[in-house]
Amino acid sequence: MISDSLNIAASGLKSQQKAMDVISHNIANVNTPGYSRQAANLVTAGSEVIGGLSLGRGADVGSITRMVDPIISQAQLNNGSQLSHWTELNNGLTAVENVFGSLQSTGLASALDDFYLSWKQLANNSQDNGLRANVSAKSSSLVTTLSNMNQQLQAVQNNADGSIDQSIASANLLLDNIASLTIQINKQEAGNAGANGLANDARDQRDQAVRDLAQILPVQKIATGDGSFMVQTTNGDLLAQDGAVRYLQRGAAVTGGFSNVVVAGTGSPVFSGAPGGAIGGLIDLRDNKMGGYIQQIDSISANLIFSVNQIYASSSNAVAHTSLTGGQGSSAVLTLDDVGQSAPFAAQVQTGSFNIHVYDAAGAPVVAGGTAIGITAGATTMGQVVSSLNAVAGITASVGTSGQLTINAAAGQSFAFSGDSSNFLAAYEVNNFFTGGTGATIGLSDAVQASPSNIVTGQVDPLTSVVFNGDNSSALAIIALQDTAMSVDGTASLSLHNRTTTLSTQYGSDVSHAQQQQSYRSVEAASLESQRLSMSGVNLDEELINMIKFQRAYEASAKIITTTNQMLSSLLGLIR
Repeated sequence: MISDSLNIAASGLKSQQKAMDVISHNIANVNTPGYSRQAANLVTAGSEVIGGLSLGRGADVGSITRMVDPIISQAQLNNGSQLSHWTELNNGLTAVENVFGSLQSTGLASALDDFYLSWKQLANNSQDNGLRANVSAKSSSLVTTLSNMNQQLQAVQNNADGSIDQSIASANLLLDNIASLTIQINKQEAGNAGANGLANDARDQRDQAVRDLAQILPVQKIATGDGSFMVQTTNGDLLAQDGAVRYLQRGAAVTGGFSNVVVAGTGSPVFSGAPGGAIGGLIDLRDNKMGGYIQQIDSISANLIFSVNQIYASSSNAVAHTSLTGGQGSSAVLTLDDVGQSAPFAAQVQTGSFNIHVYDAAGAPVVAGGTAIGITAGATTMGQVVSSLNAVAGITASVGTSGQLTINAAAGQSFAFSGDSSNFLAAYEVNNFFTGGTGATIGLSDAVQASPSNIVTGQVDPLTSVVFNGDNSSALAIIALQDTAMSVDGTASLSLHNRTTTLSTQYGSDVSHAQQQQSYRSVEAASLESQRLSMSGVNLDEELINMIKFQRAYEASAKIITTTNQMLSSLLGLIR
């Protein structure tokens, strides 16, 4: 019986020592990211029946439990994805603050107002070359503003796309780590999930890896009773199962020419609904935010270019042209209005006509009222326009190797245009003010860049072919565009002023929403982490209290051994 007491006391020493080891492990990992507090679960050893009595055999550590709340763990996965999404989006939007921050003062709206003001000043004194120089300067400033905005937005768009590659690489490394840890856990637990806490540390590391993965891409984890572990996208596509992994990779091209992110082997897009995680935030920034702003800049540019060129193409001064070459080429086999033409505004060509007026050496009209050149949508080609122009006395027309129309007047003669109801001249940049069709390609015509004196403000009288010196009718028509609703690109019909206001408002709304969401998700993350720590975190005060408790129990077991030893000595003394 004395030996039984010694054995029971020894089990007490061993179990309390094991419990102390768990506490020591907790304290050592107090600052380890993702570590979950562990607890030693003491159980009584199997009893033994002696003399009709059931006598206990001491204590043992039955298992070591990770203190984890699965509900909080899942909430952290969801929150991590959303926080990363809005953080990436907010950072990207902040990066272009300089593009939009001064939109209403010294930026696009101001440049557009200055452009129209310069034309208004020129209209008041249309013969002042100094005011023509001012129109050229303000027009150049507007072109630079639109071009710079486009370039800066595209730079952020390209940077976001590059960051997606980095996120894909990080996600694939985490998937490898998750698979490796799952194999390690299964080996340690021999298929019995969570058995005796044999793989608690590896499970902590795997949970942390899954949380890190969720910050890159929204995922869900599924653990089965037999120890199997799976990680899936929110669409249900398998990413990792035990030791098998499906990586992320680039997929097919999407809007803007960038590529999607898919699951390797299946080609399934990682997002079917609302995106999340760092990758989702970067895609949202790249395609929806930057892509949307670029579309709006392009829309402002397109409507500005075409509306001004529509008026300017039929404009002239007292000195007419001797030679003109169009800025846009045409395919010889396609009709002028075919969308397959390289000219950005080819689709705007419609059935109508324009008049060409020829003047002799003295500046007198050769034919009063000029000659009409007819255009039929869906039928007329550039070659037919050339033929019609060549039929006009004093005019020679041809098409260059790049498809541009060139018009020359006979020696000593000149020409001008009026009344283009077909939009041909504006679409193919014949006698144009602006060039290009988007924010990336907008520019000033060669004539305007060559000399401000080439800027014209008047129009040809359609009946007499006379151009009056000092006429400002074209300048007034351009000024009226400021508040004229228009659309040449399929967008809603709005004035250029309203388009710039809409762009500014959209950016401000996007920034405000991203900041609110990031702030909300940050507070939520802090709250969830606080809840996790209350369950899983190591509290040094609690550990010290438990240490004292197990220390006293250890001392008590040691005292039993000492007392039993004294009893045994006394018994042996009786025998002696």
